[in-house]
Amino acid sequence: MAIADTIKTFIENFKNFPTNRKIAIVAVLLIIIALGITMFLWLPKQDYQILYTNLSPEDAGNVITKLKEKKVPYNVKDNAILVPSNKVHELRLELAAQGIPSGGGAGFEIFDKTSIGLTEFSQRVNYVRALQGELARTIKQIQEVDQVRVHIAIPEKSIFTEKEDHPTASVVLKLKPGRTLNKEQVTSVVHLVSSSVEGLSPQYVTVVDQYGNLLSAPKDNTQLVQTEQIEYKKNIEKAYEKNIQSMLENIVGKGKAVVRVSADIDFSKVEKLEEKYDPDTIAIRNEQRTQEKTMSPQTGGIPGVLSNQPGQGQTTASQNIQSQRQQESINYEVSKSISKILQSTGQIKKISVAVLVDGIYKDEKGKKVYTPRSEEEIKKYQELVRAAIGYNKERGDLIIVESMPFESIPEEKPGIDYMAILLTILKYLIPLIITFLVILFVIKPLIELLKKPVEAKRMAKEITISEQAPYKYPPTVSAEKDIIEQINEMVKSNPKKVVSVLREWMTE
Repeated sequence: MAIADTIKTFIENFKNFPTNRKIAIVAVLLIIIALGITMFLWLPKQDYQILYTNLSPEDAGNVITKLKEKKVPYNVKDNAILVPSNKVHELRLELAAQGIPSGGGAGFEIFDKTSIGLTEFSQRVNYVRALQGELARTIKQIQEVDQVRVHIAIPEKSIFTEKEDHPTASVVLKLKPGRTLNKEQVTSVVHLVSSSVEGLSPQYVTVVDQYGNLLSAPKDNTQLVQTEQIEYKKNIEKAYEKNIQSMLENIVGKGKAVVRVSADIDFSKVEKLEEKYDPDTIAIRNEQRTQEKTMSPQTGGIPGVLSNQPGQGQTTASQNIQSQRQQESINYEVSKSISKILQSTGQIKKISVAVLVDGIYKDEKGKKVYTPRSEEEIKKYQELVRAAIGYNKERGDLIIVESMPFESIPEEKPGIDYMAILLTILKYLIPLIITFLVILFVIKPLIELLKKPVEAKRMAKEITISEQAPYKYPPTVSAEKDIIEQINEMVKSNPKKVVSVLREWMTE
């Protein structure tokens, strides 16, 4: 009742105020309201952070239901659920213990609740859904992956056709900002999906990122070989760059050398068959020798005069006649060598190296003056680079070393950020100071101003009743004269009555 009477009294007094005073009071109230809104916007609000983002409608509903059960304030903005920052990690652990979120799709827990009357088609659809959900949860464990969707198409078998359609699968990956998947990781995703679906071949698994880029290996063997060759070339160039830069930075300083390597790789497969003849070297191909000896006996006298003399004709002599024949055949052939050469792929045909080295900076009269490296130093660096890459002049290797000024980046010195501390203090202090000043110089005088007409009017009424006669104001008092001035005139003209009224107030 007291509050209602006070408000009613304020309204009555406000009606009795002159127009200019009413305008002033309304202006003051508007200023107070504006200051209140400003302080509300100025004061720091509770910091909200993302609890989960890009959830499926089912998972988002489950998360919000749990937050309502725990009476945790939350906001939903841009497909993200936000909660107070001091409760983010705690809520994630609690929800994860309850299996929330489930990962964007139902897993094999879909079969935990069986219902009577499910058809074979429904069971088959549920199996595909469960398989997709389980694969999505497994792929999401990769560190670079943020969200996953897996789609599997298993054709229905039919006995009325000889053609057998093979299963297919597609995987859509949403990668974390600044992250990429290398070839081995994409291949592992492809084989994971193909191994989880019966009859699915890896060549029928497609992996796509959130930008529509095809990550899975192309089906064309030619494109696959070209991709491998490019990757091999990049690895060789990076290895050379890393070795040369680490060597130079140990000499000139950290961050004062930049190395770029371009390698010309020969990926052609060469099979060479060589047949050489050496005319200076003669080799015996075959050799054949034949030797014959013949001996034949002969009977009769010695031919001549003595065999005709008497008594000599009966004497006989026996002799052996010997004959010999020898044949030799030798075939010679020029020496010949046959060699089959298979040249390995990936040989380096040429290496080009570009090296930039920062110069020397000297302080002269408070200014940094740049001095390039001397020619002797440049030659030493060239020799080091030649030794590092295995320089071969015959294959046309190229090495360029130059000294150039690098853009200087000032180092951030760790220290106390006094400006940030001061701004934080002012952020909390300024609203308090403004509130105190408004209360002291605006609200309090306004309350006093609203009370004064009430007391004056009541005092005038008490005096009139005590005299049992209406008090006649001096004729000089105008209708617009302030009530306070009228009371002052009352006190001067009849002080005894005023004192009696005050005593009655005090006894009350």
